[in-house]
Amino acid sequence: MKAKPFVKWVGGKTQLIDQLEAMLPADFDQWENVTYIEPFVGGGAMLFYMLQTHSNIQSAVISDINEDLTTCYKVVKHSPQLLVDSLAEIQKEYYSLRSEDSRKEFFMLMRAEFNTKALDPIRNTTLFFFLNRT
Repeated sequence: MKAKPFVKWVGGKTQLIDQLEAMLPADFDQWENVTYIEPFVGGGAMLFYMLQTHSNIQSAVISDINEDLTTCYKVVKHSPQLLVDSLAEIQKEYYSLRSEDSRKEFFMLMRAEFNTKALDPIRNTTLFFFLNRT
């Protein structure tokens, strides 16, 4: 199973992977103990591609200016089960709503909560995923 971006991201590099791969040095796969650095990781399309394609990459350093996104990556790395449980709860609540109007109202309430920026990392990431994917 291949890892792939788990958030939709404007400016994602999925469509550019072949062009970016062609820009790597011809002997890149012979380099040893490579550290992959991506300062604007976004959805991570290039990150996941590089890690799965080039076995000589031993570590990765990723960054982004979006704090919600960086929190998301940290939660996925350090607390995946808590996140999965939280996402299951919000999914159950959302899918229990029968009308489009009630789902829209729920979405708007979750967006307002997310925009308070006063959430713990699990809740912040749960809402980040929900809003990104809904």
